[in-house]
Amino acid sequence: MNDQGRQQRVVVTRPEGQQQRLMALLVEAGYQPLHQPALVIEPITVDDTMQRTLMELDGYHAVFFASVNAARLALSAMADLWPQWPVGVHWLAVGRATAAELESWHLPATVPQQGFNTEAVLALPCLQQLVEKQILICRGDSGRELLAQTLQSRGARVDALAFYRRKAASPVLIPAETDWVMITSVQGWQAIGGSVPPCCGVVAAGERVADVVRAEHSGDVSVAASAHDEDMLSALVAVATKD
Repeated sequence: MNDQGRQQRVVVTRPEGQQQRLMALLVEAGYQPLHQPALVIEPITVDDTMQRTLMELDGYHAVFFASVNAARLALSAMADLWPQWPVGVHWLAVGRATAAELESWHLPATVPQQGFNTEAVLALPCLQQLVEKQILICRGDSGRELLAQTLQSRGARVDALAFYRRKAASPVLIPAETDWVMITSVQGWQAIGGSVPPCCGVVAAGERVADVVRAEHSGDVSVAASAHDEDMLSALVAVATKD
């Protein structure tokens, strides 16, 4: 990376408490990271209906956690009901960070070897033969519709529980001299896109996010393989190296 690249200012938009590792990687790579959350994570109270579902964990073939937030909040609620984890359940994580959260609760996480998205999860061997099997999806208040629809088409009965809401952060302050903004979700872009300077580049987590950004933003867009910290940094380094 050249000296100009090392001086670039990069805004990280992960929620509060989830930005530290990516910012440390950016510093190590010579960038100047700033943190401006795009979204605020608001936990949803576990009601009686949710508790009844969680009390039947041992009847599920697999439990899928859509994010670190979903894993942290869902497992906290599950632990209150299950002094010992049920056996015979496949505990599925969308990526390495979510898998690490599962492992911190002493659960054996199954995670895609690469891809770290819905399509990669659907390719897992344990999700191929699903007739008359039950799957639980732990997520935020929206998302993973393709996952649920595909599992149902394979014969599974799918339940989904929302453990948090994502709300747009306020206020949003992105300095005019920012070189790059890192966006990890469509909802994150919708919350913060109007504040991104037109000439600022965007590192987008995956093609789906990138397509939404390109439709609304005139600056450069670099596509990361996933929302993982290393992939976001690699996409930034790759485009900076070309400049």
